[in-house]
Amino acid sequence: MTATAHCHASDVNSPAAPGSKKGMIMATQHSILNIISPGDLVFDVGANRGSIAQEFARAGARVVCIEPQPNLAAAIRDRFSMNPHVTVVEKGVGAIRGRSSMSISSETDILSTFAEHWKVGRFKNMVWDQQIEVPITTLDDLVSEFGTPRYCKIDVEGFERDVVRGLSSKIGVISFEFTSEYIEHSMEVIEMLIRLGYRHFNVSVGDQPEFQWPEWVPYYEIVKALFLSTSPDLWGDIYAR
Repeated sequence: MTATAHCHASDVNSPAAPGSKKGMIMATQHSILNIISPGDLVFDVGANRGSIAQEFARAGARVVCIEPQPNLAAAIRDRFSMNPHVTVVEKGVGAIRGRSSMSISSETDILSTFAEHWKVGRFKNMVWDQQIEVPITTLDDLVSEFGTPRYCKIDVEGFERDVVRGLSSKIGVISFEFTSEYIEHSMEVIEMLIRLGYRHFNVSVGDQPEFQWPEWVPYYEIVKALFLSTSPDLWGDIYAR
């Protein structure tokens, strides 16, 4: 029986909490943790306060937390001050090295973004009260410095395309966030990942701790499911390996 027999495109419809935001707390361990062994390297791109990084650290992984907001980077350092296997990189990640302006939402810092379009989507009523300039690194640079990760989580509020453009060869499993209003952007990321050699995909909807498909599927199953979804508030993460 194929994986697609277990899950139909119409099933990818309702996020666990419409309009909410992933990354605050991993209350239930996600299935992706099953691929992590002690000593594995994990990149947490857009680490916020380190709540998800903490789950990987508990699994014995070496975690590189990449977080451009200075107050959040400081919070991660405090959180893992006794863990030598967690490294904090206080930078953004993009297509090329340099510097970039970041829009900050002080009340909801998890939504802070480099992407202007992110501010007119479902979060258009949020207050973006600061602009800060931060240094930008690339995934290629991070791989050169720390090694090839077993897993790379990308949660960058609409900046996913730029992050993946900074990667020139396949690494471990990659996940990136998607939202229904910018699903075409997600399709571009999938195309980039296919060019890098990724062939198998899966999805987690909203805060669901499990994959949507019991087995990983070809890219066209993901594309079909997302485009056939009728939920205007759909969001989650796409995984590639």
